[in-house]
Amino acid sequence: MISILGKSNIAKRATNEDRFVADSNWGIALVADGMGGPESGEVAASIVATQITDLLDEGRPLTEAVHSAHQEVLRGAEDNRGKKGMGSTVVVAHFTDNQFELAWIGDSRAYLWDGELRQITRDHSKIEAMISRGEINYSDAIKSPQKNIINRAMGHGEFSQDDVPLLKSALFHGQKLLLCSDGLHDAVAACDIARILSTQLSSEQQLASLIAKALENGGTDNITVVLVESDTIAQENEESPILPAVSIARVDGYMEHFPA
Repeated sequence: MISILGKSNIAKRATNEDRFVADSNWGIALVADGMGGPESGEVAASIVATQITDLLDEGRPLTEAVHSAHQEVLRGAEDNRGKKGMGSTVVVAHFTDNQFELAWIGDSRAYLWDGELRQITRDHSKIEAMISRGEINYSDAIKSPQKNIINRAMGHGEFSQDDVPLLKSALFHGQKLLLCSDGLHDAVAACDIARILSTQLSSEQQLASLIAKALENGGTDNITVVLVESDTIAQENEESPILPAVSIARVDGYMEHFPA
């Protein structure tokens, strides 16, 4: 069985434009970070969360659900459910027992904790593209004022179902899958996230600690975190498929980023 818990905090914003789904029965863990200002951003994120959840519940493939939600945000801007220009990021994991598929658009992230913290989603962002082209190094990138400029979003531009990145893996006892909006990963260093996930605190307490750390560090954006754990014991010679790491962080302060 898996356990999925989520928590969100408005921080210093006027409204909370983040939305999350944390449903162990459906096997859905999702974080959507709305853009477009008060009302519009929360509308876009709500459309994304609802549409993806409904389509997964109907048995539709994950990438199709994400792409359909993108189109639904575009329609929502046209039929006055929100405002033109509204959009959202999304990162979503869909579980069948302890097996999962993971998809994302934008810079909401997924991390896998397994004694070290592995970032397994690569941001659709201007800075990530610059790093990959060798135009800026990672240590300068995390301090750049351009670090929150994303180059792909739900409800913005055009992309196909085939453009939605998809990862497949499994989660075993002792591992954790963490999904979060940039309100967390902008405010809390990856090594500090690793330290909190390494504690013996309950999942609920770890969620609270992650948000408290972001607020302590002066985080101003909405902070949303979803944490997934599994009680499935790996059998002999059974382990999770190794997912490519975008970055690795450890409790001793070691941190490395791997460009595409």
